[in-house]
Amino acid sequence: MFNLVHSNPKGLSLQMKKALDTLTKHETSIRNSMRYQTTNGPLEGTNNLIKVIKRVAFGYRDFNNFRSRILLTTNTMVRLVQ
Repeated sequence: MFNLVHSNPKGLSLQMKKALDTLTKHETSIRNSMRYQTTNGPLEGTNNLIKVIKRVAFGYRDFNNFRSRILLTTNTMVRLVQ
């Protein structure tokens, strides 16, 4: 794919040239995403869940209750020491 991008074909529209420049600019990231199968999707999902809990649970009296709700919901609750 990048051989074609770097070959600089003639007669392309300005929009296509801009798209090829963008691909060239992000080439390292694109190659890494194809090489490695890891993703930050689960982390983004957890962050979204925390934001939803925060929005729905407006008015928690203290941070410990809010933290406990997050840990219970995300199944990461470990024994809380008081």
